[in-house]
Amino acid sequence: MIAAQFFTTINFKTFSNTLFLLTFYLHHLRFWKDIKKFEKELKNYLNAEDSRIYSFYNGRSAIFHALKQLNLDKKDEILVSWYTCVSVINAILHAWWKTVYVDIKKTSLNMSIKDIEKKITNNTKVLIIQHTFWNPSNMPEIMKIAKKNNLIVIEDCAHALWARIKDKKVWTFWDMSIFSTWRDKVISSVTWWFLLINNKNIKFKKPKLIPVSRKLAISNLMYNIVAYIAWKTYDIKLWKVIMYISRKFDIIPPILTPSEKSCNFDNFYYQLPNSLTYLARKKLKKIDIINQHRIKIANFYNKKLNFNKIISINFAQNIYFNYPIFVDNIDKVLSKFRKHNIYLWNYWSWENIVPYKTNLQNCMYKKWTCLVAEDIAKKILTLPTHFQVSLKQTEKICQIFEKTIEK
Repeated sequence: MIAAQFFTTINFKTFSNTLFLLTFYLHHLRFWKDIKKFEKELKNYLNAEDSRIYSFYNGRSAIFHALKQLNLDKKDEILVSWYTCVSVINAILHAWWKTVYVDIKKTSLNMSIKDIEKKITNNTKVLIIQHTFWNPSNMPEIMKIAKKNNLIVIEDCAHALWARIKDKKVWTFWDMSIFSTWRDKVISSVTWWFLLINNKNIKFKKPKLIPVSRKLAISNLMYNIVAYIAWKTYDIKLWKVIMYISRKFDIIPPILTPSEKSCNFDNFYYQLPNSLTYLARKKLKKIDIINQHRIKIANFYNKKLNFNKIISINFAQNIYFNYPIFVDNIDKVLSKFRKHNIYLWNYWSWENIVPYKTNLQNCMYKKWTCLVAEDIAKKILTLPTHFQVSLKQTEKICQIFEKTIEK
């Protein structure tokens, strides 16, 4: 079995560490005093010792509070990629500012410089720059535009922990930046988002956050237990039943709730469950090994998939969070891979604002204004680069993919 969606950060070590938390540290689920230690370790790893760091339960909360403290007016505009997650849009809309969508470049999946310049008005105040699938945006050019127009830049580095532009780290360009150790990211603590502030002129007062319930804290940890069991029963077709029952009875938290997909999520004041620090600190120690594995897998894809279906990006400088590729019939390709017991990640397919079935009307998007993004969303799939996929499995993926495309 090769999984590229539900189980990308799941292994026996994660399972055993979580089991340890749920037994010996059960009384520390919400009020463990280790968050500050991890924040310091992350800043050291990012070489961002002079920056301020704040932890949040989820990404929309981090973005929401970053925007709220910029003292913007309701008429002010925030430029954001039209190929992004609904969580970003949800945060902007609930902060009561106008979202302006920017089209993307097909060769990078990041915001088009030309379209950024086209969309800027006198009301534009903030650029939210997403580094999609770990591929850095053109930050030198973007920062020139931002400086010229007196804009605040927030880098969305959810996919891009340790990504670089040549020898410069992506987050060294920014005013503010968002990082994640959510359950499908580069390293996982099930949930956890960080806001880093580099610009000393930005005043930020940490909001009063409320602790999550004991039930929600346990539910987050149970994800690692349930996902590990589902992973181990994948070959005997039990995993879907296990995941369905777990979600049906709220044993594990959903990726996104129906209210979030409709841009109606309004709880931005949850405190991070402190017990998740234990998982994050364990994974951070292994991040260089994880990154080297992603480099190896991405370079293998780049070598094998050489039939003009691949996005043209310089892999030598980037470690891919997922390896993006274009296909003409997503459903056909997914079906073909499932027959070989391979489950590809299609979270970023079909819709411009992911996941699939997001309420685009509530996202305030006018159709046909970002044509490249609309076209790409219908064709893009991502291949796994995570630590659970081996070179042998990667070769099998390439063989199946090429045969599928040839037909």
